Amino acid sequence: MIGAGPSGLAASKVLASRGIDFDCFEAGSGIGGLWRYGNDNGMSGVYASLHANISKESMSFSSLAMPETYPVFPHHSKVLAYLEDYATSFGLRRHIEFSAEVTSARPLEDGGWEVAHRRRGDANAQVESRRYTEVVVANGHHWAPRLPEPAVPGSDDFEGPAVHSHDYRSPEPYTGRRVLVIGMGNSACEIAAEISRTAARTFLSARDATHVFPKMLLGRPADHLPRSPLSRLPRLLAGPAMALLLRLTRGAPAQYGLPEPVRGPLTTHPSTSDELLVQLARGAVTPKPGVSSFGRDTATFTDGSREPVDALVYATGYSLSFPFLEPCVFAAPAGRTELYLRTVPPRLPGLYFMGLAQPAGEAFPLLEPQAEWIADLIEGAVALPSPADMTKAIAREWHRHDKTYASTYRHGIEIDVRSYRKALRRELRAGRRRARGALPRLPGVSGRARAADAV
Repeated sequence: MIGAGPSGLAASKVLASRGIDFDCFEAGSGIGGLWRYGNDNGMSGVYASLHANISKESMSFSSLAMPETYPVFPHHSKVLAYLEDYATSFGLRRHIEFSAEVTSARPLEDGGWEVAHRRRGDANAQVESRRYTEVVVANGHHWAPRLPEPAVPGSDDFEGPAVHSHDYRSPEPYTGRRVLVIGMGNSACEIAAEISRTAARTFLSARDATHVFPKMLLGRPADHLPRSPLSRLPRLLAGPAMALLLRLTRGAPAQYGLPEPVRGPLTTHPSTSDELLVQLARGAVTPKPGVSSFGRDTATFTDGSREPVDALVYATGYSLSFPFLEPCVFAAPAGRTELYLRTVPPRLPGLYFMGLAQPAGEAFPLLEPQAEWIADLIEGAVALPSPADMTKAIAREWHRHDKTYASTYRHGIEIDVRSYRKALRRELRAGRRRARGALPRLPGVSGRARAADAV
């Protein structure tokens, strides 16, 4: 197992409950991944005031609910406390090697995988290698900052501070400054709103118009809507129904100075922020189109306007990165993963990926069912289709995906929760039938993620 964030913890819980032997390597000194503020693995982009943008129900694992005393949208410290409680409740820490940075995972010619790791932060630490029958990758997808490509002309000429939102922590450094936040995702919306309280001016630049959801709709968290009667509508009707609901509860984007989105609200990952809408209405945040060029202390936009700017925050998302895997083994160009049910690479036996499916709402509740399927595969209770059939299924899924979602990097791993759950249930049933007709495993190859002697 690589990683002890939410995905790695969910997989560890399931494997441990099945009695499957495994090791979990975590580069940081504690669990939690991005939810550990100031994580010493360098991979957390959590800022001081961050609260979850989805409800506590959507942040709860299937087997352990968040405490009822938690607010609807918990602060990051409460999410970490919940993850700590999850690890304690299921005795997971004994399986985790902390400060263990995986440097490579490579397939072996005779089967299995060689995983190399070393103690993070120790330049003199020796690399240790172990052999496993399976490897579960759970290193997350919100830790490798992605900047605009190609770079905006004049980026190197800009003389003010410029950071990615991954490195943003608090608004104090921006007090009295003219700040440009680039992006329109959740981080961009929340950071722009926070900075605008004390900045001299705050600009929010987005290349494409985006639907901004309030956190509460009809008295319920917005991410509960997929569980409402609205979810039973055909997608062709659900989109217009959601657009009407947004118009009735939030008003027209023009009221906030925002352009009208071209695409429907269910075709893009939602950007959720109450405070941004308020700050836009107050004039504390000025919306702008995409940036066309920078000067020493200016930004020019695609509508021809130019504004003086002292500081930049790039809230432009994250890349899918697997630095321990050679690109010829596995990569995710343009944010797309060639994975069967977002989990299995068809031609890499024994390699599985956790958490590379981004729903508009539920997050943690999907992780344990995904891990249960992986455990079934490891134990041989279910069997996969042939590599050729999995490849065909992936192509069909991408065809459906491209008809549904915006064709941007951000939406490369977007999924519909209901469709994914149904597909996973169908695959479990089919996998059991395949396993009953399959040849038994060879003696001595249990499928468990056992470590061989260090080499």
